[in-house]
Amino acid sequence: MKRRKAVLALSGALLSPLWAFAQSPYPSKPIRVVVGVTPGGAGDVLGRLFARSLSENGQNLYVDNKPGASGTLSADFVAKAAPDGYTLLVAAPTTMVVAPHLFKQLSFIPSRDLEPVALIGGGPLVLVAHSGLPVKSVADLVAYIKKAPPGSVAFGSGGRGTASHLTAEAWARMMDATLLHSPYKGDGQAVIDVMGGQVQLMFTGLNLVEPHVKSGRLRLLAVTGKSRFTTLPQVPTLDESGFKGFESLGWLGVYAPAKTPAPIIQKLASEWEMARKTPTVAKVLDTAGMGVLSFSSPAEFARFQQSEATRWAAVIKAAGIEPE
Repeated sequence: MKRRKAVLALSGALLSPLWAFAQSPYPSKPIRVVVGVTPGGAGDVLGRLFARSLSENGQNLYVDNKPGASGTLSADFVAKAAPDGYTLLVAAPTTMVVAPHLFKQLSFIPSRDLEPVALIGGGPLVLVAHSGLPVKSVADLVAYIKKAPPGSVAFGSGGRGTASHLTAEAWARMMDATLLHSPYKGDGQAVIDVMGGQVQLMFTGLNLVEPHVKSGRLRLLAVTGKSRFTTLPQVPTLDESGFKGFESLGWLGVYAPAKTPAPIIQKLASEWEMARKTPTVAKVLDTAGMGVLSFSSPAEFARFQQSEATRWAAVIKAAGIEPE
């Protein structure tokens, strides 16, 4: 009997630190939010916006920029981090659903090594053209492209495999036309060359082009969503403009390493969703056209990501984009 009590006492002594650890409040130290773009990029701006909002509500988050290789460097870093909720990733479709088709070898598998937590923001892109082109509508632009020699009309993008690139490729195939791809290091640089006439058109986020549309340097022709922007009711969708069923969405999500405990995932999801609904964050998202898309749970976000992976894989195959 005495021996049994001694064993129980020893077991309790050994287990007590584990029990204390299990019961320790989360988070109890700063949370690192890793973004795969340089400061000023969309993922960086929104990551910092959310981090600031969450910090104001008692959390302690900071943003760590690890750009490079279409966001895969940052994703690899987070995928290999401890699954304890203290290292998170902010990433776009290029990293999470397109990268496996862009690179012959990846040191991680997005769907296996990273756990969807919450959507930061998502919504349609817009189609803009250089103001010097003789076009005032999508129909005019299509006619202009069809009359030009194949491949002589160029579109800009934020880089190979980005939403701006793949959206244009999908549209070109639906239009049965060949466009020349001019990739840049970010959508912002591409917008500058569309304004200058070096490239004729591009798909991008509303927030990047709206000031230049108002100044007359760019012409806004269409929205890539199922419905028009409430702030721009005069701008039609591509679906309304003769491309039935066309839809393309840009989005950003937050992820944790795989095997992060479910209670931590749920807590993070709840807190990031609360931050998303604060007036300051909601206003920024709506202004950027990124407040359209939302999900009720990490599982719903994960299902959406899988549908996006399937859809863009088909576009990549049709466009003949080979992994490097």
